[in-house]
Amino acid sequence: MTILSDVKLDECTPVRVWAALDPGTRQLAAQALFDGDPEMRAQAVQAIAATLNFRPAGVRKLSPERRIEYLASRVRPDDSLASSLLLALHLGERQVLLGAFLDELGIPNEDGLIDADVEPEPVGADRLAPAITAIRERFPADEVDLYLLSLLALDPDTWGAVAEVLTPPDAS
Repeated sequence: MTILSDVKLDECTPVRVWAALDPGTRQLAAQALFDGDPEMRAQAVQAIAATLNFRPAGVRKLSPERRIEYLASRVRPDDSLASSLLLALHLGERQVLLGAFLDELGIPNEDGLIDADVEPEPVGADRLAPAITAIRERFPADEVDLYLLSLLALDPDTWGAVAEVLTPPDAS
């Protein structure tokens, strides 16, 4: 069973993707978030504080391991925090996958980040299908599935056709 069976593609949101993640992947995402951008860390500290009824200063005094554990297992993130967690996971742990996918699509990128001067346009299913096939041959299926769901949840205007590619032909 994969994450694709746990998230309805037509109702794909960052919160729903987060809710479908296994504990180990949540831990990786929380670790990546705390290792990354200070604004995202502050967002996470606020969420932990609200969940535990602590002051943010008290959360900052917790060990990094405790903060990661609380964020991964106790906090029910809103879409903003879930988005930050998914971004942190992919930009921190899975940049090679991101870069390979964007390369397959011919989208200029630096280590999986779309070049700043490029304004991505919606990518059609005809371009996505071969790119998805190519990355499935190189990377673990669960990581590819999570990445594709994350694209769909985070930017449906650009990546909405992912749902077409992932929907089995006999699904109605």
